[in-house]
Amino acid sequence: MLRVPDFLATLTTEAAVHHLDLTLELPDAPPPGPLAVRVAVATMDGLLSDDTVRPSAWDDHDFLLKATGRVPLTDRDRLELGESAGWFPLLG
Repeated sequence: MLRVPDFLATLTTEAAVHHLDLTLELPDAPPPGPLAVRVAVATMDGLLSDDTVRPSAWDDHDFLLKATGRVPLTDRDRLELGESAGWFPLLG
């Protein structure tokens, strides 16, 4: 059973990711709100294994775009992620 807070976090994550999709197509579009981004990042972090550390060069928007497969991992990303690179994208 999906609890209400988890359902709301899922909807927020979807909204933030789709908002970021727009920013890829419309560079002048404002980014999603910081609270929505925090919820989405927490959701993605929850999908990673406990020992996975995202590359330090990634900001939250990069993380969300790469975690959802909107932007492919670079060779450097794969090197920094190591075996955890195989988990990406976390969501399709």
